[in-house]
Amino acid sequence: MNWLSYPRALIMVALYPFVLWFFSVFCILQNLLFNRRDWDDAVVRAWGRVSCAMFGVKVKVEGRENLPAGGCIFLFNHSSFFDIFTMAAVFPGLRYGAKIELFRIPVFGFAMRRVGILPIDRGRREKTFGVYREAHDRLEKGERFALAPEGTRQDEERLGPFKAGPFVFAINTGAPVVPLVIKNASRIMPKHSLFPNWGVWSREVRLIILPPVSATDYVLKDRPQLQERVRRDMQPYLS
Repeated sequence: MNWLSYPRALIMVALYPFVLWFFSVFCILQNLLFNRRDWDDAVVRAWGRVSCAMFGVKVKVEGRENLPAGGCIFLFNHSSFFDIFTMAAVFPGLRYGAKIELFRIPVFGFAMRRVGILPIDRGRREKTFGVYREAHDRLEKGERFALAPEGTRQDEERLGPFKAGPFVFAINTGAPVVPLVIKNASRIMPKHSLFPNWGVWSREVRLIILPPVSATDYVLKDRPQLQERVRRDMQPYLS
């Protein structure tokens, strides 16, 4: 137990809305004035790194040799806000799916739209499929997306039921599916918790990139088989 972690967590949580506002405004201004994709990427990456540094989070990436060239879809297990922070810190150019409620946050929501984050309405399946269809061209141009196939954060570091959407997206586009296992993020800030690394000064999150799965080997009626294949690949790391 580290006693200094308690005041740090309290102070950093109080400061974090201002940090989020700063990066959001910077991103919006850059996007409106210059519209440079590489600058968007730099801002998102800096936001991820600052978010991790504020709460004593280190990131270790394993399996970089499994990254395909060009556009792909990362599918990751989701148990903490720090899943996103750690990915943003180490994977430049990645775009995410985010629940539509986050887009209603003033300034931050507008910034997310400007940089190309996908709004996921979990209560309206057809609308979500429409978002994926609109992202088709972006994927073909080489963009990389990170989606949580469980659709929401889990209470523990385990795999919940998978939603169909990300797999339909992959099959329709033919993009490689890259399973990404995130270890230890749930210990930093579990679902329903408020203070990251409470009682602990530092933790390391492992991002394990597994070999890509070719979505071109599947058609829509085989979607459950693709889901099961990805689950089977990820499960041993989370049991």
